[in-house]
Amino acid sequence: MTPPGPHPRNAATLGLRKVAIGVAGFSVLTLGVALLAVPVPGTSVIVIPLGLTILAREFHWAKRLRVWSGAALRRTWANLRCLFGWPRVVPAAVPRP
Repeated sequence: MTPPGPHPRNAATLGLRKVAIGVAGFSVLTLGVALLAVPVPGTSVIVIPLGLTILAREFHWAKRLRVWSGAALRRTWANLRCLFGWPRVVPAAVPRP
């Protein structure tokens, strides 16, 4: 009988985990892109980053894209605040992977 607790990870379970996260992440990302055509505002703005966050658990390119897009969003928001004369908020530093 196997004792309770964490099971040792082998190459098969790591490969299966990577495939499952990839399928789930790409499914959510595809749904987010499909929601771009739906006339409900803001749905894809939530779903696309969620798909990237799922993919970022296993794929380095997705993590870089998520960090880059978050930094670009913060820069854009700071520039809009300056354009309209609102108090300037300094964007948070982006951690380097």
